[in-house]
Amino acid sequence: MKGEVNKKKDILTTLVRVKGSKVKVVSVKSAEPIEKELFIECSKALGRLYVSAPIKQGDLICKNILNTGVDIIATKNI
Repeated sequence: MKGEVNKKKDILTTLVRVKGSKVKVVSVKSAEPIEKELFIECSKALGRLYVSAPIKQGDLICKNILNTGVDIIATKNI
């Protein structure tokens, strides 16, 4: 249906740790909606990541997270 919101998918937003900067974390989001059932597993996977500064908004942080075909991108400049 046109205009219907898919209640099973949403944009994942979380934090990833940063090395080499005074700022310790960078906010990230999924480039496309992913299954809500995968949010916890995705968060666990991203919790094991460290990224190096500098980071620009829109930079690719994780490609194809958990083989979903969805990329995780930075939402801030560090």
